[in-house]
Amino acid sequence: MNNIFTDSRIRPELQAGLKKIHFDKPTKVQEEVIPAMLSNQNVVVQAATGSGKTHAYLVPVLNKIDENSDYVQAIITAPSRELADQLYKVARQLRDNSGLDISIEHLAGGVDRERQLEKIQNKKPQLIIATPGRLLDFVEKKIFSVDQVKVFVIDEADMTLDMGFLADIDKVASKLPKDVLFAAFSATIPVKLSNFLRKYMAHPDEIIIDNPAIIAPTIKNDLLDVGSKDKKRVLQELLTMGQPYLALVFANTKQKVDEITDYLQSQGMKVAKIHGGITERERKRTLRQVEQGQFQYVVASDLAARGLDIDGVSLVINYEVPRDLEFVIHRIGRTGRNGLSGHAITLMREEEMGRIEELEKMGVHFDFVEIKNGELVPRKHYRRRDNRQSKNRKLDTKLVGYVKKEKRKRKPGYKKKIKRAIAEDNRQKRKLEQRHEIRKAKRQRKRRREQGR
Repeated sequence: MNNIFTDSRIRPELQAGLKKIHFDKPTKVQEEVIPAMLSNQNVVVQAATGSGKTHAYLVPVLNKIDENSDYVQAIITAPSRELADQLYKVARQLRDNSGLDISIEHLAGGVDRERQLEKIQNKKPQLIIATPGRLLDFVEKKIFSVDQVKVFVIDEADMTLDMGFLADIDKVASKLPKDVLFAAFSATIPVKLSNFLRKYMAHPDEIIIDNPAIIAPTIKNDLLDVGSKDKKRVLQELLTMGQPYLALVFANTKQKVDEITDYLQSQGMKVAKIHGGITERERKRTLRQVEQGQFQYVVASDLAARGLDIDGVSLVINYEVPRDLEFVIHRIGRTGRNGLSGHAITLMREEEMGRIEELEKMGVHFDFVEIKNGELVPRKHYRRRDNRQSKNRKLDTKLVGYVKKEKRKRKPGYKKKIKRAIAEDNRQKRKLEQRHEIRKAKRQRKRRREQGR
């Protein structure tokens, strides 16, 4: 097969630029996506982080831009400012190495709006890389027009959905020309996302890049049942065990990130924190300090799990199992990169067993471990213990008695009475569990509203 990077449809400048940044052999996603987009075919691409998808759409996007026309010709969206910033840097690198005179602008929430506005007014961008909220803001206020956009790319589409930004994308997409080239890239394609994409893409080229090893073989992926122990003390023990080069600890909320950071700092550990609640200036300073090796430990929210690219992470700890189980994969993927070995540990309690099983069904393999004498050692898999106890633990004492007596000779209808009693008991328990789940969901929604997440 011919190398797609030397395809005659790609401008010679771009071909030279790819060569300069040592893009000699395309990845599988690049081999499939670049020809499709060059042929003006809408694409929905399911590919994992690290598959090379960014350049898979950047090459055709830059290829389509007319340097002599000073209007917005292409838009790429990313769900977080970290991701948008990362894409902006990659796009500029390819543009500069190709010697193309293409104006690229980065629009993101949390960054000085007036400064962004001033830059756009001074020089009309031809490519915009933006977060959904800020993009919609500028489009609705007619700061620039989108009626001549040739390409519209949604990166990390599942994360865009998870973070509630699909409505913003929808409002912008509805203003685009009918013949715009649409491309969506995502690690997973949930039903809600698929329905949304069908609204704008009638017959897209669906490209699925198989990722048989969900967790890289270079990563040792452990599961630790905390039990009744103090979770923060367990975390501290794990972090100081073996002295990792750089450890990333993930929690579900910014409040929990603050809580963990405060605790570890009170124990004399030098810890950095990254979440959506800190200022942009503080975030950049923290990342710079981490890159300079000033911190050995970083506590982060899920935004950082998919928005940051920190080199040298040797240990990842999931302090909490995230609400969206896909985030576990992205968190763990922060370590064991570029062929280096990595270690990931997920902390859990018994009530989270069901969620761990869901992860295993998704293809995530865990080694069950415990701490003994200051070391992590293998432990029997939790399901063996769970299955052993599961037979009678859900029955009330009187029902267990019924079951034990079932084999005795009884009057006709006695067995049916036992079965009815057990069925009724299970029905009542399910009812109580449903009520508990509904109340729990209401509390979580209320807490999220209060926390401004």
